[in-house]
Amino acid sequence: MFDLIKCSAIPAEFGFSKFFLLENSKSKIMKFADVVEASNSKNKKMLAVLEDYKFDDGAIKLIGEKKKLCFLIDLSRIIEGYGIRRSIDISKLRSFLKLCNKHGAVYTFATFAEKKEEIRSPQELMHISMLFDINKGQAKFALRMLGEYLG
Repeated sequence: MFDLIKCSAIPAEFGFSKFFLLENSKSKIMKFADVVEASNSKNKKMLAVLEDYKFDDGAIKLIGEKKKLCFLIDLSRIIEGYGIRRSIDISKLRSFLKLCNKHGAVYTFATFAEKKEEIRSPQELMHISMLFDINKGQAKFALRMLGEYLG
């Protein structure tokens, strides 16, 4: 399994196959305001980070048909967030991932840890991602997809 971080660390210490550093991977990651804007890049093999998880059924269906664009879910927003903001983010992600699973859109998770102490183990990442109503198999598959797009 893979993770995308902002600091240097040895993958075997944490149980990962490999870490990807954000500085080295920026060319394959694009930020988009929403899913509709991301659907314009549906034919490119890259990772899409969304600022807001407002979902559009048609745009996700288009992206799911092409199977090129992969959504990169930033778990640091959930981990570092608190209170009502965190519950709103979890609710939006839950709805967004239901649509991704329904239409076959690909997604992956990353922590973007800034310090070595903030790095989570693969099991912790799977359990955090299972808060979004996906099963353990889908969580494992999502963590492996990062290597497909950055490796």
